[in-house]
Amino acid sequence: MKNDFLNYFTALSLGSLLLLFASAAQGKAYQTPASLTQAVSAFLKSHLQTTDFTIGYIDKRLRLATCTQSLDTHFPQYAEELGRTTVAVSCAGRKSWKILISVYIQKYLNVIAAKHSLPAGSMMQPSDIKLTRKDVSRIRGGYFTDLSQMDNMVVRRALKSGKVISPAMLTPKRLVQRGDEILILAKTKHLTIRVKGKALMNGFLGQRIKVKNIHSKRIFQATVISNGLVRVNM
Repeated sequence: MKNDFLNYFTALSLGSLLLLFASAAQGKAYQTPASLTQAVSAFLKSHLQTTDFTIGYIDKRLRLATCTQSLDTHFPQYAEELGRTTVAVSCAGRKSWKILISVYIQKYLNVIAAKHSLPAGSMMQPSDIKLTRKDVSRIRGGYFTDLSQMDNMVVRRALKSGKVISPAMLTPKRLVQRGDEILILAKTKHLTIRVKGKALMNGFLGQRIKVKNIHSKRIFQATVISNGLVRVNM
C-alpha cells in the first residue's frame, strides 16, 4: 500500500514537472530560422519573378519571439534588388522585432557582346555583335539588350572578343559637324520646307543643336535626324 502511494506520488510529481517545463518552453518560444528563410523566399519569388536567389545563413542561436501575426518582408530603403543585398523581416506583434537577412539575387538576360575584337574608332555593325546570356548582377557599368541600340555607335576603346558592351565603351557617331553645310527641314501638316543652313555645333542623332539659315541669317534650334539633315519643330 505504501509503495503504491509512493509510485502514485512520484508519477504525479513528474507529470507536474513536465507540465511546468512545457509551459515555460511555450512562454519562451522563438521564431525559427526556417520560418524566416521561408518568409524571405516567398517574398523574393513573388517580387522577382524571373530571378534566382540564395538566402544567407541565419544563426540558429538567434532569439526572436515567435510572431503572432504574419511576418512583413520588404527591401530596405535604398537597397539594391540585384546582387548582394538584404531583405528586412519584421514582426508587428506584441513583442515586435526586425531583422535584416542577407541575400544574393541573380538575374539572367541576353546582353550584347562583341563577336570579335574591335579596334577603337570602328563603326558598330550587325556582324560585330551577338547576344549572350549573362548574370547581369555581376556586370559593372551597364549593358545593352536591344541590338538597335548599336545603330550609329562608334567604339570608344578597343574591345576584346566576347566582351559585354557597356555604354561607356561606345560613343554616338557625329551626323553633323560644326561648320558643315546642312539641310534644314521644316514640316507642317500641309507643307514641307527645305532650306540650306550651317551647323553651329556638332550633333548626334536626336540631339538638338544650333543652326543658321544661310539665306535669312537667322539662328535657331533644330534636331539632328540624319547625316547632314536637321528638323525644326513648327
